[in-house]
Amino acid sequence: MSNSQNVTMSKRISVVLPDDVGEIVERMAEEQMRSLSQMGAILIAEAVRGRTTAEENEFPSPKKTKGAA
Repeated sequence: MSNSQNVTMSKRISVVLPDDVGEIVERMAEEQMRSLSQMGAILIAEAVRGRTTAEENEFPSPKKTKGAA
């Protein structure tokens, strides 16, 4: 495998937030000296991890329970 195949690609999305939420995210970004884009990416990643973990705990996938005794 070549080095170019090991490069992780980033997905770009555009998000529209209510004014109050947008202002909170802007303040968080300023406090942590991050760009608005970086802060948004961090918050989205945290939410996805939290939701994924919660769903896995609520509904275990068959692969995880298969063979467990």
